[in-house]
Amino acid sequence: MKEKEYTFEDIIDEEKQLVIDAPIKYGEFWGNSYGFVIFMNRFIKSIDDIDKFLFLTFLSQVKKHLTLALFSTVRRHHVQANMDMRQVLEASSWAAYVMAFREENKFYENDTSGNLCVPKVLKEKRNKWLNENYQIKSDEIKRNITLINESTAHSNIAYAFNNFKMRPTDNPGFELQFFDHEDEYVIKTNLWSIANITMGLIDLFIGVNQTHKVFKLADDFKDSYRQLIELNNKLKSEMMAHKRYAESLKINSVITKD
Repeated sequence: MKEKEYTFEDIIDEEKQLVIDAPIKYGEFWGNSYGFVIFMNRFIKSIDDIDKFLFLTFLSQVKKHLTLALFSTVRRHHVQANMDMRQVLEASSWAAYVMAFREENKFYENDTSGNLCVPKVLKEKRNKWLNENYQIKSDEIKRNITLINESTAHSNIAYAFNNFKMRPTDNPGFELQFFDHEDEYVIKTNLWSIANITMGLIDLFIGVNQTHKVFKLADDFKDSYRQLIELNNKLKSEMMAHKRYAESLKINSVITKD
């Protein structure tokens, strides 16, 4: 059993090259995901209600983990990318919630030692508000979090094989790998998903803002957003036409019948 010898310097160099090569290797899938991540960073022109500054704190988390998810995807760290998307979804739920309220005791409490904490009851109140006011977006967030929880949020044998390889009989042995096996379909699907989830979260923020008037949109918002959405829809059709997508539907159908 031998693991490929990587120094930290080797890892840094290879990850940098994987990101540099991504536009060529993944084409429009990279372009759309990258475009949405950049758009999340600039779709707001100004903040009108400074008392809602906590929206910016959670939006900062959304931006950070969205960028990390994009990089992790093309650097072939599938589990890490999904863990970052879990952070994106959670932070977006809070960001939307704090747009509607000024009372800081809705977002945190202090324990007996004076430390900040967020008890489960506050999260439940947030989720209840989202469900009552923005049910479609609330369902989308819950569905995506559930998918992550049931797949990559915990160690399991399926994803352990991403970093394990058995060598052929003429050179028997095992390889334990730092990077996931390269799978273009999986990476493109993840890139599309990052873009699609980002689109849904921007829609959520805009919907909340129509009622609570927290921010102004960038001047070129409509044209830029429309172009990103059109490309995302095109890539969805391309992805659904892939033979592996059809195979996944068959597998899910059998599981459902059982």
